[in-house]
Amino acid sequence: MKKGLIITGIVAAAVIGGAVAYHHYQAAGAVVAPKEHTAVVKKGTLTVHVYATGNVLANRTVDIKCQAGGEIVSLPLGTGNPKDQIQIGDEVKKGQVILTVDPTLELQAVSIAQQDLDQAKLTLDTAKLNYEIAKQNLITSRQTDEANLLSAQAQVKNDQLNVQRDATLLKENLAAQQTYDTDYTTLVRDQQAARLAEVQISQLKQQALQVKLQKLNVDLDQVAVQKAQASLDQANTNLGYCKVKAPFTGYVANVDVQQGQVIASATNNVGGGTTVMTLVDTSHIYINTTVNESDINHVKIGDKVQITAAGAPGVVFPGRVALIAPESIQDQNTSSSSGSTSNIVTFQAKIEVLGAQKQLLKPGMTANVDIFADKLPNVVYIPLQAVVIQNNEDTVTIVMPDGKQISKPVTLGQRNDLDWQVLHGLKPGQKVLIHLGVSSSMWTPHH
Repeated sequence: MKKGLIITGIVAAAVIGGAVAYHHYQAAGAVVAPKEHTAVVKKGTLTVHVYATGNVLANRTVDIKCQAGGEIVSLPLGTGNPKDQIQIGDEVKKGQVILTVDPTLELQAVSIAQQDLDQAKLTLDTAKLNYEIAKQNLITSRQTDEANLLSAQAQVKNDQLNVQRDATLLKENLAAQQTYDTDYTTLVRDQQAARLAEVQISQLKQQALQVKLQKLNVDLDQVAVQKAQASLDQANTNLGYCKVKAPFTGYVANVDVQQGQVIASATNNVGGGTTVMTLVDTSHIYINTTVNESDINHVKIGDKVQITAAGAPGVVFPGRVALIAPESIQDQNTSSSSGSTSNIVTFQAKIEVLGAQKQLLKPGMTANVDIFADKLPNVVYIPLQAVVIQNNEDTVTIVMPDGKQISKPVTLGQRNDLDWQVLHGLKPGQKVLIHLGVSSSMWTPHH
């Protein structure tokens, strides 16, 4: 009897102890079966994302050279203090003088060219005056010679009448032979004078040629003036080259010279002259990237883009696709172990960074781009985590209204970082199982 009571007490104690232990086990966070998550198959518009990596580019980077050679007399910063010289990182404005070369030789060249022009103009004025004189002389000579010819011809005609009259009177013995002879001699003399007047008229052609020659001299001297003017303009241009002005507003990326240094002309030197500094235009910032051939037809100029970079953590930059190359870039990568060669075909794309914070991206940085490419309307889609690979097939688990689960293969289309297009295998409104944290799921969001 006593022994039975002891056994009963041991059993009760064991039951109570087990209950307490179970309670503490649950309180300590014992592993329980995870709750299953489901998602509804939807139909709507799916935005396709294209991801790429590229390098940050400035709008333009220009090596500045001086078209005049000589000693650098100043590298002004623009502060008004001649001691302040341009340094790396300084901002310069478009049109600001950023370098001055000693202009002594160019000033001398301008002076000589001006003198040559003045001399050419005097020569031209002289030629014009000689031309006008020749024209007036031709007019005067023509008027005089024509008058002399008319007078001589009239005199000859009068002499002919006198001779005819004398001949008639001489036959009738009404005039003396001497009178006839005198009038005849006068006729011959006046005929010679008329011929001389005709010769003078013919000589006017030669004088007219001299006038044309004077006109040609004027034309030649006008050309000489134009050449002298061009030489003066070039000399003034060369003088202007002694001051280098910033072609755009930007920042100094590098300074290669210093005050007092003698530099070579960029136009007269075979080697292209001396680079004095490098300017970077950051008015526009771009990402130069490449897009795989399988994605390029989804991307269009003007597509919206989100950009991130390690150099600007926590900042998402807006952007747009600004350029797509019409021709591919084919890279050949050879595996050293197998010796096989794989061709990777990509297309260059240029992404413009927008927004007020774009200056945080510096040229040379690496950036990631997320291109919001095609929009697929009226498509069936499911979350990425609903898809698993089974027997080399894309498979989803359909949850029936009664809770029964059916595994079914599906045909997938385009995707983004959240959802996947389903071409065949599912209908809108069905429920599918979501595999959260399960290693069998091969698809995870890209961030």
